Amino acid sequence: VDWLAGEMLKYDIKPEIEAFDLSHIFQAVAMAQDGRLKAPLYVQFVMGVKNAMPVDKDVFDFYIQTLKRLAPDAQWCGAGVGAGQIRINEWSIAAGGHTRTGLEDNIRLDRHTLAPSNAALVARAADLCAKYDRPVATPQQARAILRLEG
Repeated sequence: VDWLAGEMLKYDIKPEIEAFDLSHIFQAVAMAQDGRLKAPLYVQFVMGVKNAMPVDKDVFDFYIQTLKRLAPDAQWCGAGVGAGQIRINEWSIAAGGHTRTGLEDNIRLDRHTLAPSNAALVARAADLCAKYDRPVATPQQARAILRLEG
């Protein structure tokens, strides 16, 4: 991990820190504090994976509070795997974070319907953005949010 972090610093790569449990948040913050990662962090809470964070609203809220306390300038994103994806999408958008969707994590629109494409899952997330008056970011806006150049 230290070697990869060093390479990311060397080549100015912004890592996405996937947090599958609470220790991952603490480790990412420690790495930023000692210079192994460049702040501000971009942390993605991955929920719904067996033996990791469950799709649970109290857990979700606690992770956001913890990240805000430890790294107040961090951007965060919620990713739900399987049936919990739509709940994580909605919780993330409603809470002011970002969200991830796609066939990599979930192949269904609902219990009985396979998603025909990634576009169908993205459209569903975009509908949630509209519901909460959170416009979908353009590529240029996303680069600014993540503090990326170019």
